[in-house]
Amino acid sequence: MPKKKITYPLPGPGLLIALSSSGWIGLLSLISFGADNGYAFLGLIVITLLFKYALITGLARFTLASGTDIFSGLGKVPGPKNWAVWMINIILYVEIFMLGFSSQMVVRLFNELFGIHFNPIYITIGLFCLLFILVSMHSYWFFRKLLIRAVFFIMVGFGLLIISITIPLNELIAGLLPDMSTYQWVYGTAVIFSSVGSGFSLLFYSVWLMSHLKEELPDDMKPNILRRAKVDAGMGMIILFFLCCLYFSIGYVFLYEHGMGAPESDLTLEIIFIIMNLGPYGNLIFAGVCMIALFCSLLGGLYGRARVLEITLPRTISGFHMNKQRYFLIVFFLVLSAKGSDFFFTQALAREFIAIRLILFSVLGFLLILIDKSLQPQDRGSIIWYLLMAIGTIFSLTFGLNLLERYFLLSLLSII
Repeated sequence: MPKKKITYPLPGPGLLIALSSSGWIGLLSLISFGADNGYAFLGLIVITLLFKYALITGLARFTLASGTDIFSGLGKVPGPKNWAVWMINIILYVEIFMLGFSSQMVVRLFNELFGIHFNPIYITIGLFCLLFILVSMHSYWFFRKLLIRAVFFIMVGFGLLIISITIPLNELIAGLLPDMSTYQWVYGTAVIFSSVGSGFSLLFYSVWLMSHLKEELPDDMKPNILRRAKVDAGMGMIILFFLCCLYFSIGYVFLYEHGMGAPESDLTLEIIFIIMNLGPYGNLIFAGVCMIALFCSLLGGLYGRARVLEITLPRTISGFHMNKQRYFLIVFFLVLSAKGSDFFFTQALAREFIAIRLILFSVLGFLLILIDKSLQPQDRGSIIWYLLMAIGTIFSLTFGLNLLERYFLLSLLSII
């Protein structure tokens, strides 16, 4: 009996990664950057997305070539047993605290959207209960349907908003050319490189691909699956690029062109709602687009982390076996941690988290290059792939160390 042909559905996890990258840091920061610097950071967005695209396709290529997920490869890295996997587990958990801050933005957008002022505590509790139910369903295909509908709404809303905004195309095109003098603003550069295109959540791509294929692929099927993975990753990065352009444009058109810089982040959305005029229902569409993007950021971030921990914990803890009840506990703990971040997470702490995350992300980039070199010659990445990975790794390390020196060490010295 002939074997059933294995296919790669489009869109795939690239969609998840794109939407899980549009959290509160990306939303508020990009609007603020557009208000303060116009499209000056757009070139860096392109560089960042190219690097993240290379990383995703590298993960897909490793998974297809080795028949295992990336965590098996990380588990074989020389050094203490599973140290690289534990590093990823810890970072994924720490990122939950930054992810949880999106819930406050969802509440504010919800109140603006409907012109009401519900108690934020009740809304966030309801929001996280909904997230717990959705993530606990453990069904990627149900999750995929939600994301496809969300992307459709976001792209339609994006189109309507673009019609309402007179975007200076000459400024936008000029911003596509990277201006290295722009990157003197270390925090802005670090935020973009850390948040846009996601970070360690990218590793979910390998986990999904391995669980979808379920078995070793014949060699003649691998090129087709890899091509579709590249298309999927490209679709995700393109959607994210358009979303970034929208956020830049909102800040540019309604603040920068009127000589107004971005106010404090917690005031940015309120100022925008007061001064901008997007035509009939335009403000509501903008609030809806942002709210859906933020919700998908929370949902995608929690789902991806829960599925990664589902795979890695049994491999790193002796005698630990995953079952449905323990998966529920993982989801509950992640949701509870995300909700808990509302009580202590601050922008100052976010800077320190971003600095440390960038440094560790450079370590991950180096490890992925090392793992790729261990593959058979025909399975390794191209020169362009290695070049993009090297540039991204160096950028990540450089900006992470610079940001750490400017904020974390100065804060530590002031305390001492």
